[in-house]
Amino acid sequence: MKDASPIDNPALAIPSDMDGGQTLDLPGIRGRMECLEFASGMVLYRMEYETREDCSVPVQHSLSEPWLGAAMPLQGRLAFSHPCGKTYTLTPESAMLKRVDTAGKQVHISGGQLVRHIEVASPLAALKARFGEELPERLSLFSDAPFGEFQLAQSFSPSQRLRQLASNLFDGHARGSARLLKLEGIANLFMAEIIELFCNEDAGEDRIIVWEQQALADIITYIETHLDGALTIVHLATMAGLSESRLDQLFRQKFQLSCANYVRNERMAAAHRWLESSELSVKDVAARIGYNHVSNFSRAYRTRFGETPARTLRRALTKTL
Repeated sequence: MKDASPIDNPALAIPSDMDGGQTLDLPGIRGRMECLEFASGMVLYRMEYETREDCSVPVQHSLSEPWLGAAMPLQGRLAFSHPCGKTYTLTPESAMLKRVDTAGKQVHISGGQLVRHIEVASPLAALKARFGEELPERLSLFSDAPFGEFQLAQSFSPSQRLRQLASNLFDGHARGSARLLKLEGIANLFMAEIIELFCNEDAGEDRIIVWEQQALADIITYIETHLDGALTIVHLATMAGLSESRLDQLFRQKFQLSCANYVRNERMAAAHRWLESSELSVKDVAARIGYNHVSNFSRAYRTRFGETPARTLRRALTKTL
């Protein structure tokens, strides 16, 4: 695999809804990986795999020009160690832009987890052409250095739209007779969204005064402990002593998410933890995060994680047998 992105031949594939790619099996990992190269120069890597034990896999690359890679796991936790000694952790709550020219990179994965990971990469020259020969100024961090020993990765919070695009690369959007056309379109949108998030990360951010910081912290704690409640922005803003628009603005500044999307993410993350513990039924988990109808919960969960809650629970139960 080219080091504009992930692992070269990591073992990827469990029973999967992911079309395409190849089934691989390496010590500690089994799953599926697909690498698609498009005429624009962009490369898409889709990976879905289970880890049976802690493992580290070297990243192979064959690059001869600067690339920009965008990465985000939809599920699972990964750590990338670079030859310079730095290690970067990626979770579903983080996205990353990176360029690593040198060999010696490794990915470290904890055992007992399902990983769904997306990476999109493009030669910087091809990307520049698609921007009308002038990249956004902040991308100069990656583009100004000649090819050789350059190593840089920048992580930040993903938007709800980025999460949705990552999910679309695994669900029904990525199937059918026009699947390659669909995947190329979604990959382009994924790269565009992650570049915009990175370039606008600090743009126009108002200073959050001390009492607002405390109010936001209190609201976050309340959300974490009342996931089954009516966590509307009207209710939360009243509790915080803020207007609805200001509370929403604070969430967007702090997490790059609206208040409603932050609540949704917290509920889905808690649901995922409970299902993986295999101690609760799908119905009980739905109730614990405020869903009165299991069907609504199942749709929201699949949108977030690319699989149904029933499938997550079945996998967890199988591990305990």
